[in-house]
Amino acid sequence: MRHGPRDTPSDEPSWFAPPAQVPQPWRPALTARPEPSRISGWAAARFDELAGDIRGGLWRFTEGVADVLYPGVGPAIAAAGRATKWGPVLLGLNDERGADVKIGLIGSEHLGLWTVLRTRLGQSDYGPRPGWCVDLPVGPPGGFGPEGVRANSRIISGIEEVKPGDVAPLLLGAPAPGAATRLLARVDIRRRSGVVAVDAGDGVWLRRLFFTVVFPAGHGVGHHMTYQVVCPVCGRRRLAQFRGFDICSDCGWLHTQSG
Repeated sequence: MRHGPRDTPSDEPSWFAPPAQVPQPWRPALTARPEPSRISGWAAARFDELAGDIRGGLWRFTEGVADVLYPGVGPAIAAAGRATKWGPVLLGLNDERGADVKIGLIGSEHLGLWTVLRTRLGQSDYGPRPGWCVDLPVGPPGGFGPEGVRANSRIISGIEEVKPGDVAPLLLGAPAPGAATRLLARVDIRRRSGVVAVDAGDGVWLRRLFFTVVFPAGHGVGHHMTYQVVCPVCGRRRLAQFRGFDICSDCGWLHTQSG
């Protein structure tokens, strides 16, 4: 941006309003708006119908980063895996309510470790969104840095190849049969929150879910003493209680036990 003294008015075009003939940066066209039937189908769908086929990949990522986000929880997860064959539970908090925004959890009440997910059909999420929805960048393709959990990392990314049918319910249109579809999960370590994006096979990452990893069981037993009846973000009375935290079933606002 240019700054400097201007003693007299200028006839030159404003720096902030370039003439129409100046070429603008090229941007790929957005995917067409979903058909009404797609919108109604999304509203009627349960969370497991939308994200159930990627729960394994998301949980593997959660297990991989949990000890970095919550130091000390890693051995407990490993011990639970050795003791019994258990898998993550997937819960849809506003199923059967015709919701445009879907709120779900993947995790284990036994461990107290959960990944909270928030997704919407469209490419933009107009809100109101809870504070843990972190808009991390998802491109350019291949620009995610070294893989794996590394010391002093600020952001951790994981990419997994998935079947087209696994991610089709999350997209406006189904990927082509045999497409090289991929799943990207990125988490900001400081905020313990991130995004999940889908590559439908064309190399373009589409942000499809926000998520945050919670482990309030490490701070105490049972529920905290304070409890709000009305969600402070969306104003609805749809708060659900879990061990150590409350969550709004409609927008995803979290109130976590702190001690």
